[in-house]
Amino acid sequence: MSKLVLKEKLFLKIGYNYFMKLITKIILILTLSITYSYSACNFKAELGIKRAEFESKEIVGAPLPGEYGNLDFYGILAEDICPEQNLKDIAIEYKFLNDELIAINLIALNDETNSVSEKLTLMNYMKKNYGQFDTTQNPKSFTGYEIVDKSNKFIVYQRIPNDQGVIDEQIYISTPKLDEKLMKYMQDMEMQVMKDSQ
Repeated sequence: MSKLVLKEKLFLKIGYNYFMKLITKIILILTLSITYSYSACNFKAELGIKRAEFESKEIVGAPLPGEYGNLDFYGILAEDICPEQNLKDIAIEYKFLNDELIAINLIALNDETNSVSEKLTLMNYMKKNYGQFDTTQNPKSFTGYEIVDKSNKFIVYQRIPNDQGVIDEQIYISTPKLDEKLMKYMQDMEMQVMKDSQ
């Protein structure tokens, strides 16, 4: 009788160990898949990269025409750069100042119906990748800014309607140092415009 009890205990112990290993593997796989699915977009260019190196990667075509002196913009649809993020109708804008990638913007391509912002795509991307923030009981009615300053990244989420009611929704990504360069440049440009108008 005691041999039978020992065999049952041994079977239960082996079964228990197998069961625990199986549970551990399942938890690990789920954790890794969730982490992968919510990881931020790989923009294929690091902030601070030089224009020549950026252009050699052939991420986008020529810069967009602009009137900002040494500030150039390259644009592409987010789905072309990071299709796994489901960023439909979102553009990525690479900003270069004096041949240095100074900022990256994700921009909702809204029209007068604000259909892109109504889907909360960009807001949800911001929350998943840079941290939760209060968007009230009705996130679709949220208007304002959220600023995140962490890990040498400076991130600004903006959702503001313009005078025509079209929501200007975007995520601005930079570093504190590069953002300071850009703000100084923009202030200098404004001062120059004021001087020229006198």
